[in-house]
Amino acid sequence: MIDTYSVKLSTLVKEFNLEIAFASTDYESIRLTVEDVARPGLQLAGYFDHYEPMRLQVLGNVEMSYMERLEPKKRAATFDRLFSYKFPALLIARNIEPHPECLEMAKKHNVTVLRSRERTSTIVSTIITYLKSALAPRITRHGVLMEVYGEGILLMGDSGIGKSEAAVELLKRGHRLIADDAVEIKRVN
Repeated sequence: MIDTYSVKLSTLVKEFNLEIAFASTDYESIRLTVEDVARPGLQLAGYFDHYEPMRLQVLGNVEMSYMERLEPKKRAATFDRLFSYKFPALLIARNIEPHPECLEMAKKHNVTVLRSRERTSTIVSTIITYLKSALAPRITRHGVLMEVYGEGILLMGDSGIGKSEAAVELLKRGHRLIADDAVEIKRVN
């Protein structure tokens, strides 16, 4: 059976040193379950077909400069529609200040707004890499994992059969021990 894994939003905030512009009332309980993020440029223009509200939403310089060109009422209506989908959080990159209408609608719909100093492409790629590893399906097996000539070797068998003794002999020959007893295997690709 494959379990569904999740990452607490607060853990992501600490891991990437993100600033909280507005914390929703359920901030501490929000969990990310999707390994990808979304750049909702088309949604800001009104196109919501195939929209994925389960993803962390990221706005960068392009999206924020587009929103800057809108009249305040139109900007408020655009953010109102976007936040109505109740996604986990909105992350604004490049240390850009959120528009007052953005924060107003975030409060109305109770959606967390975060900020990052990083460039948009940098923060997006590092978050995706982090989430891919953290959310990867995994299993735990009883055994010893060794690196032998650059290859991973998993020694498995019943208790007392000699897995650890075989590992010691490989260690004596200059190979590397990765894990002993409980080996967690993640499928990241």
